[in-house]
Amino acid sequence: MVSCFPDMYSQILMPTDRSAAARFFRVLGDPTRLQILELLGDGERTVSELVSAVAQPQPRISTHLACLRHCGFVETERRGKEVVYRLALGGLDGILDRALDTMSPVAKRLATCTRIGPDWV
Repeated sequence: MVSCFPDMYSQILMPTDRSAAARFFRVLGDPTRLQILELLGDGERTVSELVSAVAQPQPRISTHLACLRHCGFVETERRGKEVVYRLALGGLDGILDRALDTMSPVAKRLATCTRIGPDWV
């Protein structure tokens, strides 16, 4: 890309940034993780509260929470025997709202896409 402002796009073109951006969207690319993030957007929750709300087995929720924690999307606090999770990354609600607006014209196609799935990448 040629620009009269050479530094304007330098971060976009860096391979490490692209890789990090792809991983960022991959974290958001799982329906369970999205649901967990939406729930945490309403306030902090324990693992048992998330298991109940998401209606999936505790080990699966814990695996998703480990991913979200490792990638910096959530943080934890131990309170007695319980661990409480809360969002650590601001602005997610804006990204998700913008994504819904952006994908609206192609939502039906995305819902039926068989080219990108869990085995992709």
